[in-house]
Amino acid sequence: MYDVAIVGGGPAGLATAYYLRETGLDVIVLEAGSEPGGRTKSVDVGGLPSNTGAMFVYRDTAAEELVTELGIPTTPFTPATYGIHVNDTTVVDDDLDRLVARLPISSTARDQLRDFIHTSLEEYARYTSGGTFTADAGALAEQTMADRLIGLEDEVAAVITAAVRGGSVADPREVSAQYALRYFASYLAFEAHNRLYPFEGMQTIPLAMAERLPAGTVRLGSRVDRVTLDADGCHSVFVAGQETLRARDVVLAVPAPVALRLVDDLPQWKIDALRAARMPGSTTLCVTADVEGLPEMARWTFVATPGRLFDVMMNPHPVPEGADGEAPGRIQFVCYATSAGYRPELVDDPEATALWVQDFLQVAPELTGRILGAHLQSWENCFAILTPERARALPELQRPVGRLHFAGDHTSATAGTHGAYAEGRRVAAAVRARREIDAEAPLRR
Repeated sequence: MYDVAIVGGGPAGLATAYYLRETGLDVIVLEAGSEPGGRTKSVDVGGLPSNTGAMFVYRDTAAEELVTELGIPTTPFTPATYGIHVNDTTVVDDDLDRLVARLPISSTARDQLRDFIHTSLEEYARYTSGGTFTADAGALAEQTMADRLIGLEDEVAAVITAAVRGGSVADPREVSAQYALRYFASYLAFEAHNRLYPFEGMQTIPLAMAERLPAGTVRLGSRVDRVTLDADGCHSVFVAGQETLRARDVVLAVPAPVALRLVDDLPQWKIDALRAARMPGSTTLCVTADVEGLPEMARWTFVATPGRLFDVMMNPHPVPEGADGEAPGRIQFVCYATSAGYRPELVDDPEATALWVQDFLQVAPELTGRILGAHLQSWENCFAILTPERARALPELQRPVGRLHFAGDHTSATAGTHGAYAEGRRVAAAVRARREIDAEAPLRR
């Protein structure tokens, strides 16, 4: 019998355990994989730690608080350029008007794209301050990006769709205008105040939390098949191939679709809320390349790539021109392929990796013969999309079912790993508060 059983050893699950570590409660974290961290997974690619899912630590969030508390080194993300690959041509520039003027598209398309960019920048300036949303930005939560694409030339709509998909892991028809503003327009604005990049990878955060938990708290290779509420008010947690565990409180720190599969008798309001949390699949390609003698490549930051296997290619550590002491011989790029969806058959397939690298070289032919390593990763349920429907369902997403709690980026107001960490902290506080009520009950009687 455990006090708290946490299903899922990703950011939300480990944060819940971390914030419960000094309560004296007997806590166990059950993780199906071979290592903790979930979608923060970082791997060595060509000698550099590369992020296969989550990319940045956002400022003024629970994630920044954790890297400070845990002593994890980071560097500010300082975007230097914006790029677009269209009609087999890649154009990268630090001036957006000049970028559009250089694109091999029609004059009508240029005018539309230029107007769209300027409108996005005006909104970004109006609704953000120092890289964070202002109080009136909530007005955009009920709007989607879909209406803004109506009437645009096909090649313009394709560029914007790819940029939104890559920046927000969502299709413009689903994502709210507020979410797109943060994850799409911020790159156009060369926003240098809202993101930090951890040198050793995003997975260092959950790994550091796991190291600070009591020995034996995290149990790897433990896939939970089902969770039930027993007659005595405790939960049974069925672990595949292992013994059944029992716990008073259970935290489902897993994607919304997984939570729906694990519990058979959820109330309809919770089922409806979890179904409103869209978490589509996505695939990423991590590439490390030798850029010695190619200083312009070290400044590449974000390139929208409609029509390729991936939607965007991103350099999380661009080096500004003339930066003192910065002469990188290697640069890593992460290519997000939301349009590809979940493709598990690609992972660990050398032929598939080679095919994707060839597609990468169509965007960056200067790197031919300079690829030092590549890795494909695919996620069945990537990050939750901040749709208007999910925003409305948020109170029910966060609401527990008795002593069954729900935590993840899908239950957070902001989504992403920063939202997952905040949710772990919220649920840990809820568990502590419930335990205090239990402790006081005999005294009241």
